[in-house]
Amino acid sequence: MADTRILKSKVESFVRDWLEARFGQKFGTKFLLLKGVQGEAKSHEFDAVSMDGSIVCGIKTASWKTSGGKRGSGKVQGAFTELYFLHLIDAQQKYLVLTDPEFFRCFAKECDGRLEVGLGLLHCPLPPDLCREIELIRSASRSELGF
Repeated sequence: MADTRILKSKVESFVRDWLEARFGQKFGTKFLLLKGVQGEAKSHEFDAVSMDGSIVCGIKTASWKTSGGKRGSGKVQGAFTELYFLHLIDAQQKYLVLTDPEFFRCFAKECDGRLEVGLGLLHCPLPPDLCREIELIRSASRSELGF
């Protein structure tokens, strides 16, 4: 079975280091309490939260297209879901960080006129060796699913 945990471990670690270089402070995962919700507020785990809590980011490594070459509607919905959770927390800066250049370009177009003021999209380019590793995992996963 393809080990997709690399997408959580190596990629997110790389992105947190990239964010540290960009913003000048360390980032880690953290559960934050959601605000403005009905009932008792729950928390959500965010992929990258600055040590002072002023910057909160979700990270997505998805490709834009499915193995069949079509727009990955589930992947797009996952990105919008992360934006929804970012909307429900207090932070000075809130970003969805996308690592796939095509997904970033296409999702930015998809968000035109739909992105709340105060939420931003960032593209974190991955190094070639990490891109190759991700592609190997995706290929193995597609093979297992019969694609």
